[in-house]
Amino acid sequence: MRKRALLLSASILFLVLCGAVSSSKVLWDNDTEKTAYSVNISKDGSFVAVGSLDNNFYLFSKEGDLLWKFLAKDRALSVDITPDGSYILGGSRDKNIYFFSTDGELLWTFSTENTVESVAVSLDGSKIIAGSDDGKAYFLSRNGDLFWKLETNAPVTTVEITPNGEYIVVGSNDQNIYLVSKSGEILWKIKTAGEVNSVDISFDGEYITAGTKNGWIYIISKTGEILCKSKRNEGVINVKTNSNGEKIVASSREGGVYLLSNNGQQLWKSLEDKGIYSVSINPDGTIIAAGSMDKIYLLSDKGKEIWSYQTFDDKNYMYSINSLAISLDSSTLVSTSREKIFLFNIGQKKEFDLDMYILDEAETQEEKAYTQEIAEEDTKDNSIKDTEGIIDIILRLLGIKK
Repeated sequence: MRKRALLLSASILFLVLCGAVSSSKVLWDNDTEKTAYSVNISKDGSFVAVGSLDNNFYLFSKEGDLLWKFLAKDRALSVDITPDGSYILGGSRDKNIYFFSTDGELLWTFSTENTVESVAVSLDGSKIIAGSDDGKAYFLSRNGDLFWKLETNAPVTTVEITPNGEYIVVGSNDQNIYLVSKSGEILWKIKTAGEVNSVDISFDGEYITAGTKNGWIYIISKTGEILCKSKRNEGVINVKTNSNGEKIVASSREGGVYLLSNNGQQLWKSLEDKGIYSVSINPDGTIIAAGSMDKIYLLSDKGKEIWSYQTFDDKNYMYSINSLAISLDSSTLVSTSREKIFLFNIGQKKEFDLDMYILDEAETQEEKAYTQEIAEEDTKDNSIKDTEGIIDIILRLLGIKK
């Protein structure tokens, strides 16, 4: 009897200690006025960007201080941030793309014709892609100039960009995945078995992955070869790839987290009895984060649970974890949950070389020249239109033209 009591006490102590360890990983949690819908994080966790259904974009420090918030005209649905935190990009249901500096200055807005569902920015902030429910993907410069737009036949729900801005992947409800070059050339278009819910691309652009709303996962090479096409179940929510594209993590609302190789081999499946609504993977593919119903999981690359954290404990009202992200140095995890944002310490920092993904000086000058060329073409077009307008007026006055 005494032995059983000692074992029971030891078990309780173990559970308490495990809970304490899990809690100690929470650096802070902060509130928004309504559901926090989208989050992203800078390279080392110094800055956390948030988009909320209260119409606000937020920027927090690693210490949990609110640096600023900006009120849009409707729901703030998507955010991205450059690794150094210099630029924050946002998309809103008010049909606008927003671009901010670290100190909260609104550098520019760009209007689309419908809700902006998804946004992504290159590492140096020089190239921006945004997908809108108007059926278009917009490619913009750091100054807010439109380089080009891709027209699809349905809402563009998901977009991604390589760190150097060379390649852009677009997913649309027209059931197509598009790979586009920075000059706007469509390199390929692949028809899928369902509306595209999520896309990602490896840092070198060699591997593209996509998930459809009806449960298909696609892994495609840069040349357009379909390396894997597999049906998991009736709902793939999210796909993410690590930096070199060797590992792809996918989640399903019907249950489970999958880790795949880039040839489509399933390495493992975990949390099969849990609906998973968001996933993230660190650059070397050794840590996977998953968001379920009011619960966050951290998994190893073997699919083993490292720890989990219950954000709310209300069995009568469960809410999905909409968005989470691991920092590039693998030290920090940020996650939404209802009207809160949580920041976790998840381990020792790992070196990550950003320089190999950023444009060199020659390429930067080329981009500047390209932007200037677009601006000059716009000015020229406007001048031609103005001239044509004056001629039309004269011809009408002379009765030559109606």
